[in-house]
Amino acid sequence: MKLAATGCSVVGPAHQKDNQPNQDAVLVQGICKGWCIAVCDGLGSRKLSHKGSRLAANLIRSAVKRSKAVDCNAETISLDLQKRWLDAVEQNSSPYETTCLWASVDSEGLLKSAQVGDGLLLVKSGGEFLVITPERSGFSNQTQTLSQAKYDDWSIVEAPLNQVGDGVLLMTDGISDDLIPEQLEPFFDAVYRQLKQTNRRRCKAWLTQELAEWSTPLHGDDKSIAGIFRTE
Repeated sequence: MKLAATGCSVVGPAHQKDNQPNQDAVLVQGICKGWCIAVCDGLGSRKLSHKGSRLAANLIRSAVKRSKAVDCNAETISLDLQKRWLDAVEQNSSPYETTCLWASVDSEGLLKSAQVGDGLLLVKSGGEFLVITPERSGFSNQTQTLSQAKYDDWSIVEAPLNQVGDGVLLMTDGISDDLIPEQLEPFFDAVYRQLKQTNRRRCKAWLTQELAEWSTPLHGDDKSIAGIFRTE
């Protein structure tokens, strides 16, 4: 079995125009012969949200690494991450508000993944394509955040990647808001094929160009994506 991972983030046109930092954060890290990824989207209305999203992404790797010692499930990892993020901002979370999507795949191909807030969590397991993200409820400008989320606000999935082409793909709403349901599986497969046919570095360059030249240029949001796939 062979696993491959990639990810990237680009600043949205609106933030470029206003000379604002990227409020998204991406993590792609090898861990224990597997991979760990995250995409986090800081709330644009919060002054330090770019730091909050980066903090969350950086804490994912350590949370997953700790879980290896006691074989924690995805729920436990998510709650551990949330607690450590709140501790890091000293419970003053309002300026740092962020969404959080993370995933890990171990050397045996077991996927653990979770999401809180906007974005998309897509999985293919045993060749079956799954949209884990629930349909959005409430007003479109309202989202759940890492600081506010309760246990049942997390969307959780654990599944084996037991076929070539299986994987997990995470993206922030700067991408997901522009994709219709019929596009999701073809988009997932396109990222997989690009990664399988090239390598992590070249796939990242391809993704970066795709996001920089996004087909809805008037969409001003930052755009971030990360994925892990079984390639052999």
